[in-house]
Amino acid sequence: MNDSPVLSVRQAARRFGDVQALAGIDLEVRAGEVVALLGPNGAGKSTLIRCITTLERLDSGTLQVCGHDVAEDGAAARGCIGYAGQESALDKVLTGREFLRFQAGLVHLPKREGRERADALLRRFGLQDAADRTTEGYSGGMKRRLDLAASLMHGPKLLILDEPSTGLDYDARRALWSLLSELRAEGTALLLATHDFEEADALSDRAVLMHHGKVLGQGTPDALRGALGDWVLGAALSEHPREGDRARLLELMAPAGGAPMPPAPRSAEVAVAVRGKREDGTDWADWLRAHADAEGVDLAAVSLRRPTLQDAYLAATRDEAAAEEVTV
Repeated sequence: MNDSPVLSVRQAARRFGDVQALAGIDLEVRAGEVVALLGPNGAGKSTLIRCITTLERLDSGTLQVCGHDVAEDGAAARGCIGYAGQESALDKVLTGREFLRFQAGLVHLPKREGRERADALLRRFGLQDAADRTTEGYSGGMKRRLDLAASLMHGPKLLILDEPSTGLDYDARRALWSLLSELRAEGTALLLATHDFEEADALSDRAVLMHHGKVLGQGTPDALRGALGDWVLGAALSEHPREGDRARLLELMAPAGGAPMPPAPRSAEVAVAVRGKREDGTDWADWLRAHADAEGVDLAAVSLRRPTLQDAYLAATRDEAAAEEVTV
């Protein structure tokens, strides 16, 4: 059994003028694994994808797809890759069936095989009833499914999706996630670029936290969340942020011994990550209420929740910013 990664990225670097878009990225994706590149616009996700798909060249480092070096044998690497970008590649004057048959020609499938493959994909993605309608009348979810079907026409071993759920409503997004989970179960390697923390949490076996071209951390969503703590204990002195409230709350919550979480924009809540239960077995929220009463602090709200992937990302970017300040 070949256990080699479908995608291998080693020390990938790319600069555009003064902007270091990629700063030594290391990454692997194996068959039957979903890896999410997680971060906002400007994190380096799209640049990395463009380099993997041979649309850009690295300044240094290596990229291999199915064992083919992208720089040395781009055609062989591309033959292993399926790609669906943020923007739909559909031609609105074509029907769904015509579009898939056209795609079959682009990947050089024999005519009969292309027709059979197109029909099979239309059935699989629930588009057979709309197959002979022009795509101009498709819903957002239908267009996304057709894009995905087109990217699978040649049976790629690596499927790359850039912001796969953008613009989809709740039901369409869940249906897409279900299809991606099926592909993973069949052994396809999936690389997702997303800024949607819920999407990364729901789909990925491993999340890669990217920020300004760097990888700040990677691991299973459970491991990334668990590294923060077991709970996030939050409190607020008012409904809206006020000067001095954060310092006062951090002082109040200091005995909990947890690491302060980065403040959420426009939120009055101050939160710290804490482990397990207190030694006396009491709930952290109950302890905070009692402690605030003893200190004469009137709390407007107390919360206790599990850490999220977004918490992990915000903590990683906070730590990166602190490290940069130290080195300046």
